[in-house]
Formats: sequence, structure tokens, C-alpha cells
Amino acid sequence: MPTYTYQATNSAGRKQKGIIAADTPRAAGERLKSLGHAVHKLTQRNERTGQSVWKIWSRRRLTQPLTELIRELSTLLQAGVPLLESIDCSLPQAARSLQEPLAAIRDRVAGGASLADAFERENWLFDEMLIGMVRVGENAGNLDEVLDQAASFREQASQLQDRVLSAILYPIIVLVVSIAVTVFLMTVVVPMLLKNLAELGSQLPWPTRVLKFLSDSLVVHGWWLAIVLAAFTGILSIWLRSQRGQRWFARFVLRVPLLGTLVRKQASGRVSLAAACLLRSGVELLQALRIASQSCNNVIVRDALNSVAFDLERGSALKDAIARQAVFPTSVAQIFALGQQSGQMESMLHRLGLDYDRQANILATRIASTVEPLLIVILSVVVGFILFATILPILEAGNIVAM
Repeated sequence: MPTYTYQATNSAGRKQKGIIAADTPRAAGERLKSLGHAVHKLTQRNERTGQSVWKIWSRRRLTQPLTELIRELSTLLQAGVPLLESIDCSLPQAARSLQEPLAAIRDRVAGGASLADAFERENWLFDEMLIGMVRVGENAGNLDEVLDQAASFREQASQLQDRVLSAILYPIIVLVVSIAVTVFLMTVVVPMLLKNLAELGSQLPWPTRVLKFLSDSLVVHGWWLAIVLAAFTGILSIWLRSQRGQRWFARFVLRVPLLGTLVRKQASGRVSLAAACLLRSGVELLQALRIASQSCNNVIVRDALNSVAFDLERGSALKDAIARQAVFPTSVAQIFALGQQSGQMESMLHRLGLDYDRQANILATRIASTVEPLLIVILSVVVGFILFATILPILEAGNIVAM
């Protein structure tokens, strides 16, 4: 059912804005009039669907507010509050960016749609995993428990991502500062020093000539270099968003020493936690693997999970299907097989996911602790060369005068 944004004056004479769901604009206007509103403006809402940069950015920006909303809905449902009233209670307290889609969801639910269907109409915000869990929870009658599990999974995944980002944040800052310092020295400080050295009239040593060539090139052609670099970055980013580019980049990342291991551990931990959460919610294993694949950012890992699900459909054993995918560590196949045999797959996968989270955090910290001194050494070498190249002519001139 389409949704419409409106501006109206209510029966008390106050201006009001909101969202309403209706089959046609006329039906929306009649419904607002029945509520005592005088409609001034009615516009059909442009629902954001499909895979896009906006979708990815919005999900990341609203990760924490959305998790809090899911947790609040779960708490209200567990307290016995009906779904529609739970949404009404959560709407005023939700983040401002969530109020518009949440109001649209509320109207759809009031119109008879299921919560999963209402979420699916806002798939720019709600991922396939959450939609699938909500659908299973509604069918099984344990929506409150499913939402609680979904919120817990999102919190765990967010904590892992925050720990990894915190570990690599300092090296990124050092790299940015190093580049900025180098550009400042080469475009501001070095030209002033070399201008004074050139007035001495003597031939400059080769390190100084190299430094002068690099500095002059950066000063004269700096804007062109920046434009070329920006264009190359833009073209590369567009290509990396294509299917072929994503696959190439995913393979490249997995082949990089240490970084590939970190991606494998992080992906394995996230998949294990997602599968455990889905199985605990009542989702079948085959469907759980397909939905869990949507939680992977790496295309190769996502394809590997889909291949496992395809092999299971053809009757292959779970352990063999996972073992054929080289992207997963051998322990993943063993845990899946043991969990299937013992009937405790959910708890075993949950423990495996937490263990891989811990390993990924430790590895990220080690990578950061290795990269930090390396970047500092590189910056020291660059600054040292600049100093050496500028001081050397002065020392040579002093020797000539002394002679």
C-alpha cells in the first residue's frame, strides 16, 4: 500500500505533518478528513528500495538507533503491549531519521499488513536477515523473543565492528597526518629553503636536486595531480561497486597476508552468530544459511555460503559442503557437523561466533600495533630526507668558505 506525506490543520487549528497509508491519494485525503484534518498538501512518499550507496550509508548511520528501536519493541511486546500500541509508544522516542519510516510501518500494520511485510517495504533500512526473523517470529507467535534475539545479534556485531575500527583508527590517523605533513613541507617549507639555497650560486648536491624536482612538480602540477587522483578515485569507486569489481576486491582482500585472515575470522564469527540467532528463532538450517549470507560484506564469503546451501539442497552432508569452501576455517565445518549431531547447533555456533570475534579483535590489535611504528618510521625517513637535502648544501658551502 502506498504511503503519503501530508501537511494539514487539525480540529484544534494546529498545523500538523505526518504520513498516512492509502491505496490512492483520494483515499488518503478522505481518511484525513474523517479524522478532522484540513489537508493543505499531500504527496506520495518516494520509498527507497534496492541496493544503492544511499541504502548502505543509511543502514550504517542508523545502526545504533535501529537496534535501540528493535530492543524497545521487544521489551514492550514482552510486557504484553499489542504490536500497534508498541509502535505508537516507540514512535515519539525513536531517532528523528527513523520516525518517518516507522510512521509508515505503523500505518501499514494498522491497515492489516504483517510487520515483516511492512519492514520489507522499507528494505533500504531493514536487511533481509531481520525481515526473515520477524516473519518467522510472527508465524510462530514468538515475535517478542525473535526481536530480542535480533537486537542482541546486532549489538554483538556492532561491538565487534567498533573494536576492529578502534584498533585500526590510530594507524589511519597517523597515515593521514603523515601525508598532510609531507605535502605541507614539500609545498610551503621546502620552496622557501631552496630559494635561499639557490642564491648561493653553487651547484646543488643530487639529494637537493631530487628534492627540488619533487617540490617544483608538486607546486606547479599539484592541482592537476589532485584532479587526476580524484578522477581515478571516483572511477575506481564506481568500478568497485559493480559486480565484477566487488568480486575482484573481495578476492584481493582475502589474499593479503594478515588482512585476509582478519576478514575470514570476522566473516566466520558474524556468520556463526547470525546462523545461531536464526536457528534459535525457528528458521530452518537451509534458510538460515541463505539469510546469514546477507550479513556478509565480502562477496566471496557470501557466495560460499550460498554454495553450501545449494550443496545441502542436493543432499550433500553439511560438514562436506562447508569443507569444500576454502574461505572458511576447518573448525567451522567441524562445529557445524558436531552441532548437527548433538542437536546443540545454536549454542555451539554462538560460542564459535564469540570465539572468532575475540580472535578477530586480537588480530586487529596486532595488525594495528605493527602498522603504527612502520608508518612512523616511513614518516621519519621522509622528513629526515627533506632535512638532509636542505642542510647538505649549507654544510658544503661552509666547507668551501673554510677552505
